[in-house]
Amino acid sequence: MPCLDILLSSLQDCVRAEPVIYKKLETGADDVALLRAFVGDRPTWRNPQHPWRVDSRFKLTGVPTLIRWENDTIQGRLEDHEAHLENKIDALVAGK
Repeated sequence: MPCLDILLSSLQDCVRAEPVIYKKLETGADDVALLRAFVGDRPTWRNPQHPWRVDSRFKLTGVPTLIRWENDTIQGRLEDHEAHLENKIDALVAGK
């Protein structure tokens, strides 16, 4: 089953993207699980050694980041500058 990880905090990009993400997932596919992981406050997130930044599987550079996780690997992702775009969320969920 496809799985999307969403990494959100109180950062402005997250405030903009979160309602769009939830709206798209509520009206979309039934076989999507949404996991939400926090990056901490701004100083914690800005640390270059933040666990989400240095983890070889994720290598995050911004939040929010949407990740399509399937069969134990990343199958697609939307970075912070595109995680609020409905058409890109649709494509990520559809595996395109």
